[in-house]
Amino acid sequence: MYKVNCLLLLIVCTMVACTDTLGQPPQTILPTKANLFPATIQFSPVPSGMEKEGLLLHTEQTKKQSIKSVLEQGFGNFWIYNFSGDTTKKLLNYAQSLGMQIDYMTSGFEIFDRYKPSAISVYAPDYIGAVKKRIATGLAPMKEIKRIHSVFPFQDEPFHAGPEAFDFSVDAKLEFDKRYGYEMPSSLDAVRNDPKKWLDLLNFQSNTFRDGWIKVYKAVKEFDPRPKIVMTHDSHNTFGAGVKSNSKVAMDDVFYWGGDFADVYVYNIYPYMTFDYRYGEFGKLPKPRISQMHYTIAQLRNLTSTYGKEMGFWVGTYNELWFTRFRGPERKNQYWSEREISYTAIGQGANFLISPSNYNTLNLPLDTLHWQNYTEAMKVVQQAGPGLLKAPKVKAKACFLFPRTQYLQLQEEYFNVGLTFELFLRAFGELDIIHEEQITNDHLNGYKVLVLADVKLLPEKTARNIASFVQRGGIVIADCVPQMDAYQQPLQTMNKLFGVERSETDRIIQEGQWVPFVNLPPKMSFPPLADYKPQEARIDRVAGKIFQLNYGFKIISPRASEVTTGNVLLKMKSGQPALVSHRVGEGKTYLLGFCMQDTYFDTWKNDDAAGRKQLRNLISGIFNDAKINAHIYSSNPDIEASVRANLSEGYLFIINHEATDPQTTVRLADLDFPVGKIVDIESGKPVTFSRKSGVIELVIKAPFATTRLLRILPKEKANY
Repeated sequence: MYKVNCLLLLIVCTMVACTDTLGQPPQTILPTKANLFPATIQFSPVPSGMEKEGLLLHTEQTKKQSIKSVLEQGFGNFWIYNFSGDTTKKLLNYAQSLGMQIDYMTSGFEIFDRYKPSAISVYAPDYIGAVKKRIATGLAPMKEIKRIHSVFPFQDEPFHAGPEAFDFSVDAKLEFDKRYGYEMPSSLDAVRNDPKKWLDLLNFQSNTFRDGWIKVYKAVKEFDPRPKIVMTHDSHNTFGAGVKSNSKVAMDDVFYWGGDFADVYVYNIYPYMTFDYRYGEFGKLPKPRISQMHYTIAQLRNLTSTYGKEMGFWVGTYNELWFTRFRGPERKNQYWSEREISYTAIGQGANFLISPSNYNTLNLPLDTLHWQNYTEAMKVVQQAGPGLLKAPKVKAKACFLFPRTQYLQLQEEYFNVGLTFELFLRAFGELDIIHEEQITNDHLNGYKVLVLADVKLLPEKTARNIASFVQRGGIVIADCVPQMDAYQQPLQTMNKLFGVERSETDRIIQEGQWVPFVNLPPKMSFPPLADYKPQEARIDRVAGKIFQLNYGFKIISPRASEVTTGNVLLKMKSGQPALVSHRVGEGKTYLLGFCMQDTYFDTWKNDDAAGRKQLRNLISGIFNDAKINAHIYSSNPDIEASVRANLSEGYLFIINHEATDPQTTVRLADLDFPVGKIVDIESGKPVTFSRKSGVIELVIKAPFATTRLLRILPKEKANY
């Protein structure tokens, strides 16, 4: 995360007069308290001694003008590590007088960290007293801040680095016995062959963090109830990549920790600036680059929407101090990346953006185009006004399962599957995440479609609820049949549901995370063992016609199934089924006979655009066959369309993800109000659309490296 020691944040005022990449003059906006979208950027005081050495000769007036420029460029907040020193206080008080708010960063007060257990167990009677002492000292300066927006009182990006961080104290053992009814195992190795105790120990140790944070949250609220309390979650170890990674053991995930210890949950991932933490070969070719962001932000959105919290995002900027090892011509040329990522985050539901400074110690921008594009984007977001914050991301009709029990029991990464998530998102138009623990009945939180990708283990109760969901009219699409229960015993429920027997579940195991350093030799982080031999890909090919289209794309990792009551709709050249459907009660299942992530990745690896299009068409055909239409869909898979809306208005985000074709057709359906007008916020001009059978359709252009934000108005506000 951004532990960046930026020396000064002063904006070069002349940049305000620049024009954007489309040649349009930027609009100078001075946001007011009523229309601020929370966007914060780092503020640091002038370093000691620098002014007298003649390196930074700034008058108080130029410093104030720079602060005003920050506000005009779309940032209404500053984040700081401390509030000490007369110069800092004076400047920050001036910023607050303009209506700006302050976000207060800390190094965390919970005592424990990734690498070792707390010196005082979170279950010890004196734990909270020790925490309160740390808070009283660390947050004392915050009391002087009049317009405090938020505080970050937790460690940055927490996760258990491995068993060395486990709490085996007397107090922890007593708590374990109270919860599980038996003595806590002495180590993880001691229960490696006991699936129940293995699961119990991992769950308990993971939750020591959560239990400590709940106490910190209450203590901070008691100390100062004004600021929102923010937790920054890790970008990969807690989203399915916490095995043979920075975290040695798969055990932590954001939904399992819950939402009872913060008001805002933020996280970061840098698909352009550095790397996206995919495993093995997938990480060496990070395409489509946006996949891991969509996959992880959907998980965080599930957490925040379930618990009624706000979601935020750290925007990875092209920063001299942070990206030193990754800086080079390619990333410099991606001047649109901050704009692209911030729009993607907001379009996917984020209501708070955090950025470090883009400036070096001599008050010069590292790259003018990066800063210019980012600030132009933020000014458009601020033009959207307070309505944007009142319009949540529209809930999708389809959800993608995160199988926590499988993740812990099998100790296999569940992160490369983000490619499958991205394929379904592009093919259908929208996709949410549902956590295994949320499947407590046959309603599946109101979703119409459940996607199971590389899921081979499910608790029996969860499997039964999914079967009941289909029975009452739900749709399940899978590329793998779960055939093990929570304790790795045979599970027959899902075989019956899909109408098959003895279904294969193999995929190519990927290990290590590729780090594409620019100024250092690139390397494989957490590499496989020396005797590791890459698996040889098993290949087949689809051959047939379905949904009025002919198919012939290459398949990687085919998965043979013995079909019993299912209906084979499509076959491979080998004769094995490529798609099996099964009618169950009022619902239906679809089983794809191959690993989607392996097959989809191969289309990128071999630049197989035709095969990729066929894969997308096949998934779209399944949804059409099931008669499920999305709220939002973009015909150009490399131009994202996402929608936020409430009962009276909506916001449509159009984001070019390196598409060379600038045009896409966007379809909108089933919003909670009849659409009367669509307006481009940046230009103020209306956007032409057509209406057919309740579906809104618009043809729109978003050239390479651009984004667009449109306001959707109901019929009664069509003259707005």
